[in-house]
Amino acid sequence: METLTFTRKEMASLLLSLNGTSPKSPLGMIQDIWRLRHQHDLNQGTPMTAFISMDLPPVLERMIKSAVTPAFSLHEIVSLGAQIEYTHFSATSIQNWVKRDFKDYIGLAEEGKKYSLQQVALIFIIEDLRSALDYESIRKFFDIVFHVCDKKRDALIQPLDFYATYSDLFEDLDARFNILFNERNDTINKWDHLINEVAKEYVALRTELTNDNQKATLQNAIHIAMISVHTSSFHSLARRYVNGMVFLHDLH
Repeated sequence: METLTFTRKEMASLLLSLNGTSPKSPLGMIQDIWRLRHQHDLNQGTPMTAFISMDLPPVLERMIKSAVTPAFSLHEIVSLGAQIEYTHFSATSIQNWVKRDFKDYIGLAEEGKKYSLQQVALIFIIEDLRSALDYESIRKFFDIVFHVCDKKRDALIQPLDFYATYSDLFEDLDARFNILFNERNDTINKWDHLINEVAKEYVALRTELTNDNQKATLQNAIHIAMISVHTSSFHSLARRYVNGMVFLHDLH
């Protein structure tokens, strides 16, 4: 069955709606996201067929049926996070975060073992940052940006607002890339297409490979290696930025 996938900006908008800082209701947000992906079904007059073929997690079903208290269990957070594109949420990882690795930053669950929207945003931010930073770097990052462990200082920005901000800017960057190259495909697909072309061109030069399966295997291997190098370069850049932020923080 189809899964309703959210961009980070869409998920941030949903959380802001639950927080009461958006003019649109959570149901309205989900309807907009669904409509964007099923305009063809609406035009063809088959929206019900499209909807019933979609696998909605219980946490989203509750938002559709009634007003939802803006607090979630760990299971619901994992379920909600799994709807976000390019993420790999693990229930075990999140349990470790709240009980050990980021216990002082996320804080305790509220009554009924529910976590607030700000806590949910922190968990989503950790998921994004951990692809480039180690846990100690993330903790230092949180110390500087959110001042979680320093109650005497105000946070630069609240976690939910921070998540919404960089999610919005990520899509803005993608839009600028589209304008620059006068294309509509998303940035990830553009890079993937370019990398595939380079790998394919190289394999074509290996005339000793006469077996199509060998060619495909080598092309895929090159593709994976190039994506890994590209990812590593961004990881390195992110680490340099966080090191600079830690070093320059409160430098007099």
